[in-house]
Amino acid sequence: MHDYLIQVEGLTVRPRVFDMASEQLPIIRDVSFTLNEGDWLTLLGSNGSGKSTLAKVIAGFPVGEKSGTYLLGEKLAAYNKPIPIVMQQPEASMLGATPWEDIVLMLEQHGINSEAIAVLTEESLGLTGLLERKDQAVGTLSGGQKQLTAIAGCLAVKAPVLVLDEATAMLDPEASLAIGEKVRELHAAGSTIIWITQKLAELRHGDRVVVMEQGRLVFDGTTEMFYERSGIEKGTGNEEGGRSWCELLGFEAPYAVQTAWELEKLGIVLKPLPLTVDRLAEALQR
Repeated sequence: MHDYLIQVEGLTVRPRVFDMASEQLPIIRDVSFTLNEGDWLTLLGSNGSGKSTLAKVIAGFPVGEKSGTYLLGEKLAAYNKPIPIVMQQPEASMLGATPWEDIVLMLEQHGINSEAIAVLTEESLGLTGLLERKDQAVGTLSGGQKQLTAIAGCLAVKAPVLVLDEATAMLDPEASLAIGEKVRELHAAGSTIIWITQKLAELRHGDRVVVMEQGRLVFDGTTEMFYERSGIEKGTGNEEGGRSWCELLGFEAPYAVQTAWELEKLGIVLKPLPLTVDRLAEALQR
């Protein structure tokens, strides 16, 4: 059983207002969930759905007036500082002129003992594959390398969870794939990951998928449950049958998944459900 990092029950977040006569609508409404150590949590939702605010709550940033039960696990409580978030444009938060300098400055800001800074910096750059570029000017790094530098900073400060808020949104497909694979490697090595995205192509089997809609948590399950067409009971708006949570919540499934659905209508069931075209081709060959 994994230890929990955070537990929330009935969490509601409202914007801070100074005019007591004006009532603001909640950013997050009555959200309950647990984040366990070692989770890969993919957080889906359109712009304004509340997913980034929920990630900031987990990361410990001030986000407004919170109500509801909010419990920190031992590891998150011991960290006792906001967790860095890897954003779409990491250069906006970079302070150093090189990857090495940027991480050193972050460690200094976090009050890390000076004797440990060089070791932690080298270790984190090694984990992200940037050690050979440690002295390269930030301005000459590719978008993917800048994201890796931001990820290395999070690893260096030993954050209990790695939060990536649409980190591939501004990257080309090749760089997006490279970032995704590197973060998957970090998860396999034991890191807890919150991966915020609008790209369903980034889902993998076994991921925990959480969907936010208008500030509410409307789905919390696995990738398989998200795409399963026969797994929704009556009374959920699916009385006509044959629709997945993915479709009910207004998402467009990847081509491979849509093809598998059509084959299923013909009695050809592909298990496990192929999420990519390559996996679809392999499944059809079998």
